[in-house]
Amino acid sequence: MTGLFSRDVQVRSMEQSVSQTEKLLGQLCLVLAAYTRKTAGLRDKGDQLVGQLLDLSRSEDPELQLGLKNLADDLAMVQDYRQAQVERMESRVVAPLKAYGDIVKSKRTELKKFNADRTRELKEIQKLEKIRLKNPVDRQSISQAEVSAQKASHNAQRSTRLMEEAILDFQKNKLEDIKTIFTDFVTVEMLFHAKALEIYTHAFHNLEAMDLHRDLELFGGRVRAPDFLSSHVDSPVSGRSLQSPNTRGPFREHQWPHTNPIPRPRSTLRKQRNMEEEPHNEEEEEEGQESDTDATPTRRSYTPQYAQVRRWNN
Repeated sequence: MTGLFSRDVQVRSMEQSVSQTEKLLGQLCLVLAAYTRKTAGLRDKGDQLVGQLLDLSRSEDPELQLGLKNLADDLAMVQDYRQAQVERMESRVVAPLKAYGDIVKSKRTELKKFNADRTRELKEIQKLEKIRLKNPVDRQSISQAEVSAQKASHNAQRSTRLMEEAILDFQKNKLEDIKTIFTDFVTVEMLFHAKALEIYTHAFHNLEAMDLHRDLELFGGRVRAPDFLSSHVDSPVSGRSLQSPNTRGPFREHQWPHTNPIPRPRSTLRKQRNMEEEPHNEEEEEEGQESDTDATPTRRSYTPQYAQVRRWNN
């Protein structure tokens, strides 16, 4: 009976381990699946932000237009890495945890078989005790009951040994899987945040380098009143009125600041294909040439630089 009690304790311990694993890993799977969905939602909002930045850039002057476009390109690249983060989270973190549903069901089936062998052993022992109490002199019935009890006990012991090995393997695999899952989780997060920090740093320097005074001069040139209007306004005291320019003969056309055409945005793929562009050579400006307000900005987003670095490394 001591062996029966010991096996009963074993069964309870095994069932508790399997049930606890099912509960805790199931809850963990739900939380990480929700975490992954939230990350995917953040990726979608980031794509929307990219679209809004591009829309805004089209209505601005060249300096801010280029800065916003480069920022949109950089944010789009961050969302590409976020998409990779979501896919890796689903395959390396959520999927292995979800697989424990089937693993736990398999262990429960093995525990049921073990319980059946243990119950059969208990019944055969109880049957033997009854025969001994009822017919202590019936050696044949007692002998047959002893053989059945020994056979049931042997099956229960073999089942116990197999179940011990199965539970130990289950626990070992669980520990290794948890370690691997969260190592992958941290690795995926580090990869994303490392690349995002690199891209955001580049975007920050691009924004800092914007010369807003250049755009302000262009805007002021469009909204400022022409000089010739003020020269033809007569004083109210003398009774003279404003004369139409058309009645005063030809006059020199007002020279507005020259603005270069806004470059058409290019896709990330096109930028990567045009990695072998000739580098811009900085030359000293000669006297009498275009002023700083007429120079076309040459800042670039992170994407073509990253593609060029990849080409060099490969």
